[in-house]
Amino acid sequence: MKKNPLTGAPVVVALVLFVVVTVAFMAVFALGSQTANGVETLSVAELKDRADALLVDADPERGAALVVTYACTSCHREGAANGIAPAFEGIAARSAERDLQLSAAAYIYQSIAQPGAFLVEGYVNAMPQNYGTRMTDQEMGDVIAYLLQPDAR
Repeated sequence: MKKNPLTGAPVVVALVLFVVVTVAFMAVFALGSQTANGVETLSVAELKDRADALLVDADPERGAALVVTYACTSCHREGAANGIAPAFEGIAARSAERDLQLSAAAYIYQSIAQPGAFLVEGYVNAMPQNYGTRMTDQEMGDVIAYLLQPDAR
């Protein structure tokens, strides 16, 4: 009995498609590890540059209103007394000491955009993971400017 040369073709095509789809999936998965919830993971220099750029036209008064609008105060003001999250009070000074490679502004930016990057001892990663994509650049800059104020609460 003579073997039909096309009988093996569907199997070969299926294997090739499987390999292509697997490689494509792995590439997407690998690229996904470079982002955190849609927010690109940034180097120390990039964090500093990004924070500095956001502060150029930032308004701390708008930032004070935004921390209420985005309900940040629920955990960082009211909830701070119950150990839910670190208080905003004194955040500018503490931020400068949390990661000595980062400026206070860069640390605060990272804490908002990538809240799981650094967890303060004694707290869990309860911060919403999407503020980095929910906030506009202007809003992010305003909030950082507010939190850098010595009287931020």
